[in-house]
Amino acid sequence: MNMNVEINVWMTQIGYQNLLAKIAEKEKEYEQVRGHRQVAFELSGDGWHDNPEFNRMQQLEANLNHTLKTLTDRLDSMKFIEISDAMRNTQQVEIGSIVYLRRYDLADDSEQAEVWEIRGFDETDLSQKHLAYNAPLAEKIMHLQVGDVAEEVQIGSRYFDIEVVKLFKTHQLAGL
Repeated sequence: MNMNVEINVWMTQIGYQNLLAKIAEKEKEYEQVRGHRQVAFELSGDGWHDNPEFNRMQQLEANLNHTLKTLTDRLDSMKFIEISDAMRNTQQVEIGSIVYLRRYDLADDSEQAEVWEIRGFDETDLSQKHLAYNAPLAEKIMHLQVGDVAEEVQIGSRYFDIEVVKLFKTHQLAGL
């Protein structure tokens, strides 16, 4: 049964450039592994018992082939999204939102406040306070409105209640 489900992968221009760079890096690595596999074959043949290095290179090649397929599929399903202050939703958390959260740790009753900008697919950058919409934390708060709480959210081995406190229109208002 063929289940072709179209899934859009939303990316900014930065995410697109990062994806292209990752594909280029994996293609280069793939060609190197193919070269090493050929040398291993020429030196000792292709029997796994006679040439474990050839077998290892075959496995690496297959893994890289799978990774490249995943990345190129992502590229094929990629849609651009532009994030600008004028277009930020301040009603609910979406891609482009700048969100002020309170995280309540259910184990020790501690509280942590944090501000994140929700970005495109795989665009997490902790130093910039960017959180990809497909990151576990972002997935739990997407489409929540100010005052909403995502309850008993597991992050790592801990559980949190996460409250959306405020949505900002600009980086400046958010202090980013």
